[in-house]
Amino acid sequence: MNDETKSPDQNGESRSRWWVWLLAAISLCASISLYGFAVRYGAVNQDEGWYLYASRMVAEGKQLYRDFFFTQGPLLPHFYAAFQSLWSPHGLLGGRIFTAALGIAGCLLTALLAAAAAKKSGRWQAAVTAFALTGCNLYHVYFTTLPKTYALGALTLTAGFLLLPRCCPGGKRPKSQLPAMWAAPAGFLIALSAGARLSLGLLLPVTTIMLLIHLRSARASFFWFAVGGALGLAAVFGPPLLNAPEQFMFAQTFHSSRGGHDPFLIAGSLSRLVRFYLPLAAAVFAVPCLRLFRAYGGDTDDAESSPTLWPQIWFFGAAAVFLLQLFSPHPYDDYQVPVIGLFAATFAVWLVNIFESSGARNRAMTICAISALLCAFGCPLAQDWFITKIDRFWAVKKSMPDLEQLHNAAMEIKELSGDCDTLLTQDLYIAVEAGMKVPHGLEMGPFSCFPGLSNADAKKFHVLNRAGLLELLASAPTQVAAYSGYGWAISSPVMERMSDSDRQRFLSVLSRNYDFIRETPDFGQHQTTLVLMSRRHPVAAPAQPAPASTPEKNQ
Repeated sequence: MNDETKSPDQNGESRSRWWVWLLAAISLCASISLYGFAVRYGAVNQDEGWYLYASRMVAEGKQLYRDFFFTQGPLLPHFYAAFQSLWSPHGLLGGRIFTAALGIAGCLLTALLAAAAAKKSGRWQAAVTAFALTGCNLYHVYFTTLPKTYALGALTLTAGFLLLPRCCPGGKRPKSQLPAMWAAPAGFLIALSAGARLSLGLLLPVTTIMLLIHLRSARASFFWFAVGGALGLAAVFGPPLLNAPEQFMFAQTFHSSRGGHDPFLIAGSLSRLVRFYLPLAAAVFAVPCLRLFRAYGGDTDDAESSPTLWPQIWFFGAAAVFLLQLFSPHPYDDYQVPVIGLFAATFAVWLVNIFESSGARNRAMTICAISALLCAFGCPLAQDWFITKIDRFWAVKKSMPDLEQLHNAAMEIKELSGDCDTLLTQDLYIAVEAGMKVPHGLEMGPFSCFPGLSNADAKKFHVLNRAGLLELLASAPTQVAAYSGYGWAISSPVMERMSDSDRQRFLSVLSRNYDFIRETPDFGQHQTTLVLMSRRHPVAAPAQPAPASTPEKNQ
């Protein structure tokens, strides 16, 4: 049937489908470009170092908590260790590329999540909208490119919620109990996300309660979801609780031991989130307004139905985690990244379902996608990646990307170290990039120093107290020491500035054993100064076993 024989409605539907696919292709290409941009030019972050270093330690056979200090859940180091051969040879760049692949996969699952709950005629508009709100957002892209918990946590929880609608397809009550069993792997996957970031575990009780409230349609899903969640929690947290219970509990209470709870910090976190996720924030405002206008105008929904249970579960689960993290001691805005996909899927579904015609849905989808791309172009992060500072009228440009600067410093340190494979530093990303080790007790980089701990506790929890750090600075088996503004500067667990007297004492001991080589200004996270030092008395090379003697042959 050619275009002339098609009815106007058929021609309109055909053009609508082509527009959806075209915008989907544009959004996907833009997202891949943004991820590549973030991998290459994104500012380096101290956390990248200790996450990748912990993964490398696990790959070498060390156990989290029992053998070294680690403040997060156990999932990420074990997951990254399983793929170490892919990323580790390429240092931080390899870790970023691997994480970016997880981030893109999470955005695609977010799109499928929205498609699963939207009206059939608008499911692809919902999918493209949800994808654009995440995959075309530079802030979201950057924080799911850094080797931190966000990309993996978002991927596992989104995969779990994607399985959940199979319990009652179409939102209708199933005829048997078998579909309800799909809730078990869903619960298991969401429990895994708690193994990446502990606060995501709140999704388990919230989702179970929501399924129980909707018992009439979800039937036994709440039971199977709880079973799957319990099995997932046992699989993730059982081994460390059995092998190193004290060390595990000490590590997990690290964040709650901080000071904070400042209303100014909460307001600032919300302000930055609105700025960075402006299209999604606009959708959050627009959806209830559009629903109110429709109700006031007397419009009614069309006959086509969509499952309403799942977006409700996503929304209440994400909102619970959002509030928990917002009122944490230090509510960093990037903590919210893993649950943003749930919000994006929820409001994409609600937004698309408001409109009855494909043309109106296309317009809503297009506005969201274009807004996301414009906000990505105008995101202040991009400027920070190329500018060191503003000197009055003049912008001081970086001479090279942070990642390249880090690589050059790491290669110089590796050359200066010679045969020594250990580096004295709290900047773990340098050690990862150089393929070197750090002395025991520094595995958490800037967060490894607990000045007030007793010697027994410091030894038990694999951290350094004041005496331990002084001893390490005097006798570490390293040829090179490297420290930036983050080195010997943070007092854990409250995350206060190290006292001036303590820091001067540490640097004094260091200078008695190491000679100054040079400084690199504007280095690494937040452009502090990197100082390189070389041990005054070279480290002795490890003793080589004597060659086995061979008996002389008889003449």
